[in-house]
Amino acid sequence: MAKKNILLRSKIKKARALVLADRFTEAEVLLEQIVMKERRDADIWLLLGFIKAKQQHYKPAAECFRKAVAIQPDNPQNHYNLGIALRDSGDVEAALDAFLNVVKLQPDFGDAGACLAHAYLALGRLDEAEAAFRSAIRYQAGNAELHSSLGVVLQTKGFVDQAAACHEEAVRLNPDLPVYDNLGSAMTAQGRFDEAIAVYREGLRRQPANARVYSNLLQTLNYLPDSDRDEVFREHRRWGELHGHPVDQIRKHANSSDSERCLRIGYVSPDYRAHSVAYFLEPLLAAHRREVVEVYCYSGVPKPDATTERLRAHADHWRKIHGVPDKGIVEQVLQDRIDILVDLAGHTAQNKLTMFAHKPAPVQVTYLGYPNTTGLPAIDYRLTDVVADPEEEDQYYTEQLVRLPGCFLCYQPLREAPVVEMLPAADKGYITFGSFNNLAKINPEVVALWSDVVKAVPDSRLLVKNSSLTDLSRREWYYQLFHSHGIGADRVELLGHTPTQEEHLALYGKVDIGLDTFPYNGTTTTCEALWMGVPVLTLEHDCHAGRVGKSLLTCTGLDDWMADSPEQFIARGAALTADLAGLADMRQGLRDRLTASSLCDSDAFAYKVEACIPCIDWSSHRYGGDNYEQEPETIDGCIICYDSLRLCRHQDFP
Repeated sequence: MAKKNILLRSKIKKARALVLADRFTEAEVLLEQIVMKERRDADIWLLLGFIKAKQQHYKPAAECFRKAVAIQPDNPQNHYNLGIALRDSGDVEAALDAFLNVVKLQPDFGDAGACLAHAYLALGRLDEAEAAFRSAIRYQAGNAELHSSLGVVLQTKGFVDQAAACHEEAVRLNPDLPVYDNLGSAMTAQGRFDEAIAVYREGLRRQPANARVYSNLLQTLNYLPDSDRDEVFREHRRWGELHGHPVDQIRKHANSSDSERCLRIGYVSPDYRAHSVAYFLEPLLAAHRREVVEVYCYSGVPKPDATTERLRAHADHWRKIHGVPDKGIVEQVLQDRIDILVDLAGHTAQNKLTMFAHKPAPVQVTYLGYPNTTGLPAIDYRLTDVVADPEEEDQYYTEQLVRLPGCFLCYQPLREAPVVEMLPAADKGYITFGSFNNLAKINPEVVALWSDVVKAVPDSRLLVKNSSLTDLSRREWYYQLFHSHGIGADRVELLGHTPTQEEHLALYGKVDIGLDTFPYNGTTTTCEALWMGVPVLTLEHDCHAGRVGKSLLTCTGLDDWMADSPEQFIARGAALTADLAGLADMRQGLRDRLTASSLCDSDAFAYKVEACIPCIDWSSHRYGGDNYEQEPETIDGCIICYDSLRLCRHQDFP
C-alpha cells in the first residue's frame, strides 16, 4: 500500500510539473489515467478540472468539479470551482446555485460573493444582484470593483444618484480602475453633463486607447443644448483617427460577382431584444424581399428575450457575437461573404465600431441606433432623410449621406399596446402635458421651456415619467428645478419605473399633449405617444437628433405640431389646447393615422431601402481608407454602380 501511495504521489507531482510547464495535454492524459483508479480523491478531480478549464473545455471541467463536490460537499472551494466552470460554459443558472452553496458554507468567501452577484445580474434578477453586491461589500469594503458593479445594478433599476455615488466611491478607492465610463454614464443620466465629460476625459487620460470611454463621451455630447457642432464633429472624427486604422488596412473581398444572386446584408447590433432599436428594425427585417436580399443578423445580446426570438425568426442566418472578439467577428463576416454590413449602434453601449474598422465587408453602412456620424472612415454610408439631415448637413458626417424618400424610420407598435383612452382634459377640466423621454434629454433648458408652456395654459399640469425618477433624490432635484421656474409640485407629477411596457403605455391615458425634448428629440417615445393617441409638440434644433421629431411628424401629416423657436413652441402649446373637441377627435384618430402613414408601412419602407442598396464591382474594390481603385458613380439613385459589373438591381424598382 505504501508503495502504491508513493507511486501515486509521484504521478501527481509529475502532473503538477507538467501543468506548471503549460504542458496541459500531457498532464490531462496522465491524470485521466490516475482517476480511473483513484476515483475518490477530490484533489485529483480538482486538478483535472483545472487543466480542462485552462484549455477552455469548460463543460468537462465542470464534470470534474462535480466529482470533487460529491466527495467533499462541505468544501467551499469545490463549489466555487464548479461555479466558475459552469459560468464559463454559459450555464449561469447552474453557476448561481454553486455560488450560493459557497456563501452558505463560507459567507466571507469574497470572490464567490462577487460571482454570485454577477450571476444574478446576468440573469436580470436585479433585486437579488443588489443584495448580493451589498453583502459582498460588507466583507470587502475596499473592493472598488464591487462598488462600481453595485452602481451598475442601481442605475439599471433607475437609482441614478445612488449609482453615481457608488462609482465615485470606486474611483476614490482605485483611481486606476476602468470605471470612468460607468461614472460618466450615471452623471449623464443625472443631467450632470459637464461633470460627465470631465470624467470621461480623465478616463481617457488614464487609458488613451479605451474606445468605449471615448464613445460614451461622444454620446454625451449629443445631449448638450449649447454644444458647438464643429467641435462635436471634430471629436467624432478624432475617434475615427484613433480607432479606425487596424493593421489589415487593405483588404480584397472574395464576394461572388454573380449578377443573379441575392445580395447578402448583415445587420450588427447589441440590441436584438426589448429595446428601442427593435421597434424600428423588426419591420425592415420582416419585410425584406428574399429575392433581393439575404439577411444575416449578428447579435451581441447577452441575454435573449422574446423580442430576440421574434427578430431571429426574420433572419435567414443568425450569428451570436456576444463576447466574441473583433477578430472572430471579422472572420465570421468574411466567411459569410457579406456584401453590405450595417452598424445599428453607432457610439451607443456595446457597439462594434472597432470591428467595422477592419472593413470585413466591401460596403459598410450605419443606420438607426445613433444620431450622429460614427467618425469611422471604414463606414461608407449613413441612411437618413432630407428632413432629419438637409443638404447642408453633409459637412458634419464622415459617411456619405443617403437620404431615403420620406422618413428614414419605420415603426412597429407594441402588439399588446392598451386601447386609446378618452381625452383626459374632457373629464378633468384641465390640460395635462407630458413626456416619457430619457431623463438625460430633460436638461435645465428643457425644464425652463416646458415650465413656460405650462404657465401659458391656465390650470394645466405636467406629467414626466422615466425609470430614473424612481430615485427619490432625483425626483426632488427635478421638483426643485421646476419650482425655480415657477411651477410648484401641485402642477407637475414625476413618475418612475413601471414593471411592464403595457403599464408604461397605459399612463398615456393621463396625458393630453406630449412635449418633446431638445436638442435631442424623442424617437421611440414620440412614436409611442402618437400610437396612444397623444400628439407631440416638437422643437426643431440644428442637428440630426434635434430634427427627428420633425421628420416623424412630417410623415404623419402633423405640421401644426412643429416649432422652429422656443417662442413658437410656447405659442403653439397654448393655441393647440384651445379646441378640446378637436383634440379629442385627433386622439381617437391618431392610431389610424399612423397605421395609414408611411411610418408604419413596412413593405414600402423595405422597398425603398432595397432600392438604394449599393451595388459594387467586388473584383476591383479594395479598401484603403478613402481610396478606391476607381471613383464610384451614382446612377439613377443607386449608391455605387461600376459599369464593369451588372449587380445593379435598379431595374427592379419603379
